[in-house]
Amino acid sequence: NARVLDLLLEDLKERSQKEVWVVQRSDGYYRETLEHHYKRLWTIWREGQAKVTAKGTLETGEDVEKRLITQKDKTLKLVHQATFLHHIIELKKDESDEDLPTWEWLQRLIKTLGDDGMSSAESDVENNVETVLWVKNMPWRCEVERELNIIDHQRVFDDKIF
Repeated sequence: NARVLDLLLEDLKERSQKEVWVVQRSDGYYRETLEHHYKRLWTIWREGQAKVTAKGTLETGEDVEKRLITQKDKTLKLVHQATFLHHIIELKKDESDEDLPTWEWLQRLIKTLGDDGMSSAESDVENNVETVLWVKNMPWRCEVERELNIIDHQRVFDDKIF
């Protein structure tokens, strides 16, 4: 891997000299940038590899695709919620609403919980076997369930924000 990065660094330096780039950076900067991109590509490749299932068999290509789509959907849901909360908060700031602190608290909550903070509403039926998702009741979760639902319901109720 180090050799590949060295080759990429040399190629990048040659290209910057040929094309006379206006902004020149140090070798350390370019190396760090290349390492970051290389690590990101490796992570993406690794996520796309078949994993061992609960039954001890290797995932099929279709299983990998489903897993990656589900993972993407969870991330998109979080992004949509964060964007929605941002818009709500901006509107509340403009109107000086008294519930602004509540919405700011919800925004911090969603950021803190991340992808795994919202429960999945999906179930799967495959080969006449129904996968049932059991919600693990975390002590803190029952106390914020109502608040988390407010975000989802408000988006439907107040669709003019988008």
